Amino acid sequence: MKARDAISAALLLLAIGGGLVAGALRPIDDVLAVLRFDATSRPASQSLTVLEIDSRSLRSAGAWPWDRARYAEAIDNLVEAGATLVAFDVDFSAPSTPAGDKALAEAIARHPGQIALANFVQNDTYGARDSGVVENRPIPELRQNALLATVNVPVDSDGKVRGYDMRSLTSSQPSVAALMAGSSSGPGSYDIDFGIDHRTIPHLSFEDVLQDRFDRSLVSGRVILVGATALELGDEFATPAGLIPGVYIHGLAYESLVQGRRLFTLHPLATVALCGLLIFLLRPRRGGGAPLRGLIIRHGVSALLLLFAPIGLQAISPLGLQVGVLLCTQVAMAVWATRVELARRAHAIIQEREAGLLHLAMHQPETGLPNRRSLTQRIQAAWERCPEAGIAVVTIGVARHAEMRGVVGYAVADGLLSQLAARTRALVGVEVAQIATSTLAFMLQDLPEGELGGVLDGLKSLETTFQVDGHAIDIFLRMGAVEEGRGPVSPELLLERATLALNHAGEADGHAVVYSDDSFGSPANNLALMSEMRRAMASGDIALHYQPKLSLSDDGVRSVEALCRWRHPERGFISPDLFIPIAEETGQIRALTEWSLEQAIRDQARLQEWGHDVMIALNISGRLLTDEAFRTHVLERVARHPLRLCFEITETAVIQHPVLATDALAAFRSAGIKISIDDYGSGLSSLGYLKALKADELKIDKSLVVDVLDSQRDRLIMKSTVDLAHSLNMTVVAEGVETEALAASLRLLGCDAIQGYWFARALPILQLAEFLDGRAEAFPTLSMPVDLLKAG
Repeated sequence: MKARDAISAALLLLAIGGGLVAGALRPIDDVLAVLRFDATSRPASQSLTVLEIDSRSLRSAGAWPWDRARYAEAIDNLVEAGATLVAFDVDFSAPSTPAGDKALAEAIARHPGQIALANFVQNDTYGARDSGVVENRPIPELRQNALLATVNVPVDSDGKVRGYDMRSLTSSQPSVAALMAGSSSGPGSYDIDFGIDHRTIPHLSFEDVLQDRFDRSLVSGRVILVGATALELGDEFATPAGLIPGVYIHGLAYESLVQGRRLFTLHPLATVALCGLLIFLLRPRRGGGAPLRGLIIRHGVSALLLLFAPIGLQAISPLGLQVGVLLCTQVAMAVWATRVELARRAHAIIQEREAGLLHLAMHQPETGLPNRRSLTQRIQAAWERCPEAGIAVVTIGVARHAEMRGVVGYAVADGLLSQLAARTRALVGVEVAQIATSTLAFMLQDLPEGELGGVLDGLKSLETTFQVDGHAIDIFLRMGAVEEGRGPVSPELLLERATLALNHAGEADGHAVVYSDDSFGSPANNLALMSEMRRAMASGDIALHYQPKLSLSDDGVRSVEALCRWRHPERGFISPDLFIPIAEETGQIRALTEWSLEQAIRDQARLQEWGHDVMIALNISGRLLTDEAFRTHVLERVARHPLRLCFEITETAVIQHPVLATDALAAFRSAGIKISIDDYGSGLSSLGYLKALKADELKIDKSLVVDVLDSQRDRLIMKSTVDLAHSLNMTVVAEGVETEALAASLRLLGCDAIQGYWFARALPILQLAEFLDGRAEAFPTLSMPVDLLKAG
């Protein structure tokens, strides 16, 4: 056993010993003792009969305490019937009437040595600090010819009776059970065997004996124990077997002696030694030891032995094991072994995790088809091999896919896309990717002039009936295409153009549309748009809207993401997906980002004046990470006015120029700017870059979030990603959360925050302030300053 394991085992033994001494495991042992008593149940020896002072006897007498002449008459009747010993669990320590005391004394004198009277010990003043122990003995005239026996019932600290004393604690007088059994040897105390059924002890009513109408066979040659069983007298004790009258507890103590069933338990040190042996036998194997199956077998055999072996031992011997501490030891070892087993497998899981994440990053989880990232990488690789190569991208969409999926279900819809991709691949001879829920795409190189139209016409043959899981599905396809023969452009832009052409085909209810600058915008138009963008920033047509992030730990809003919105006076709303890529291509992204930075700073100051201290996150283009002038501008601006800012970057921004980008991010972090890795999971997410970037936040792309509720595999990947990020000291934000159920699932998977339409859309600054005011009213404590929250 390694030193670390030996220390753990020693600490475990110390904790077990402490719990054993403190009696913390007593309830467990009580439950198991009852089970053992039930399993080893046995009848009484029939050498003892209990004479009950029951309710009927009380009613006949009419008063309590009784005239002691009644006891005298009962003694004569019992001895005449052949009783060998009559023992009383009745208090005779105070004088009664002279006639009654005399009658009882004479009855005892007529049968010397056959009558045992009760002697008991009590405190003279209950609860007093100076109280002493007083021994209550029968009055002198009664004890002259009587035997004396203590009738104290020892009660444990929890109020239950489990054990019994052989003799008085203050004198050498035997207990009533020891006196009746004629036993003067053995330990000073022992545990009663409650497996002896007290209901099998013969009993008579005191009234029947008094009236001399009882079964003499229950008296002849037997020991008679007289005691109260009437509820009115309240002589009942709690035991592991339930409430039992005190007279029957004496009877069970007597039966335990005469049947050789006075139970004993092991010394605490011996019990701790057994626990140590159990720890040794069940100790976890490190370094690829026993497999999980062997671990389960060992624990299963151990549990069976701990549950059933004590029953067998108690059945053949008076040994009552304290099994609770042994069971707790096994539970602790099971937890320990499980942790070791999980740690042993952790390395293998981590190794599989990266491979799984990389595969998932390049494929759709439900269909197994290559995804958008895979296709863009193939396009980029083709241009790197031959910069002048002509590239055509074709997108294929299934019309009314959402309605069809609602009828046949997700599984059948995914199966349809898989079959469609297989048929497309067989037709065009290239790999087919799934770039959206209902959209496939593929790349063709160096097509002859005019051949693209022929490819689109050939794809019409795919409009046929598909058989998927017993469903016959007829589909109608729409296609979009773009052809670029003038050298490399952004693969993402090429896909966007092909997707835009596909969307136009759907909007125009057409079959296939090919992208052209004339129909979709020319580079000149894009340059004009950039000129208008500068004026829009000055006029206020471009504004920052802020999408809140919900903290799942306390439902607070600690951060918002700044998003550009352009409302053109003539063209209306211009999508960021259009003007931001153009700004990157034309070099205007720096001006837009610096304007966004200054606007975010102003808006943050306004929010602070309104009582809302939130961090603002800005999306930073990969081009700017290598721009020294932009870096200098940001650092100087932050140095003048410390701000709560976060820069969101994508891994692709770092991959192209890793050294310069990493240096820039390190400089930003040193200046107090948080770094967030955006769109994680939308492409080839590298664990190596996660380690190298030393980011503060990881934003998981919607593509990994959307199917968490429906896919066990997605939940496993999400959980693995969250654990990985937390291990790298990063908070995790899930994007694209659009339902409450998805938010609840992400909370259970350990995400720190969520962002999406379910919680809030991107809001202008005034609406954001109103939104935060509403959150503050709904959650007052969240609006308190941070220093007050910490002080509370």
